[in-house]
Amino acid sequence: MRKLLLTAVMSAVAAVALVSSMTAAAAGCPVCGKNLIKNPGADAGRGVNAVGASGLVPGWTIAAGQFGAASYTFPNGWFSARSKGPAKRGKNYFFGGTTTEAVTAPASIGTQTFALPKSAVGRKATLSGWLGNYGENRTQVRAQIKDASGAVLSTVRIGPAVTISGTDMALRTRNGKVPAKTTQVTVSVIFSGGGANYKLAGADGLSLVLS
Repeated sequence: MRKLLLTAVMSAVAAVALVSSMTAAAAGCPVCGKNLIKNPGADAGRGVNAVGASGLVPGWTIAAGQFGAASYTFPNGWFSARSKGPAKRGKNYFFGGTTTEAVTAPASIGTQTFALPKSAVGRKATLSGWLGNYGENRTQVRAQIKDASGAVLSTVRIGPAVTISGTDMALRTRNGKVPAKTTQVTVSVIFSGGGANYKLAGADGLSLVLS
């Protein structure tokens, strides 16, 4: 009995120490432990539901092509509510587009940039997301960690993964480290390739977390 009691006490102490450690880490790095990506599932805003339609994705800037969001009910989309993807998915997913701008561009690219405090330096950066391909259309997500001048210090990237096929998305995760002199990070979602009609590759459930 005494041994069981001692074990229980030690477990409780360890749990308290872990929570205290996490609290201290969060206090020293206010951006750590949370998803830094805004609108990570493209659910803020209206997902297109018709060929040739387009629309802005709140929180994201179109850098090339016709980066946008599609509804999971889009009948001409490659992914649906039955496709494998995030367990808590919303109504939309990021996709490459069906407009002329999307088809003719080498890639459809959406970006967002946010500042990082000095306390982020030295932290582990974990980039993850659900990626889906369509034919020769490929999906890539990258986090470019930059200094104050905008020079790229390091990059964490997931995709393009040629092993992803069919109408399901697959989870990809990769880690990096925030180097010295970092002040900002740019996250880009890139849909490349394509045929004569659409760029129907997709992505959902994106996450960039520092720890």
